[in-house]
Amino acid sequence: MPNFGAMPFESGPEGKLVYGAPRRATSEIGARCLAAAMLATSPGAVVFSYDGEASSKTITNLVIIDQYEAQVEAPAMKEAA
Repeated sequence: MPNFGAMPFESGPEGKLVYGAPRRATSEIGARCLAAAMLATSPGAVVFSYDGEASSKTITNLVIIDQYEAQVEAPAMKEAA
């Protein structure tokens, strides 16, 4: 039975991705909700599944299921003169 989790990320120096601490979830939908909530403090997050036990560091079959990115707000349009 697979396990699920989410992990935030942001762009670091030189444009490389820097990942934050992963968080476990009890289901895929839980991991998706957690990743969506991570967008409040990070520009992006990934949802993943894996086999094994994270606490013993015996993770196998890691699969990134989805990626969430914060939407950039468009600048306000100037009013016509």
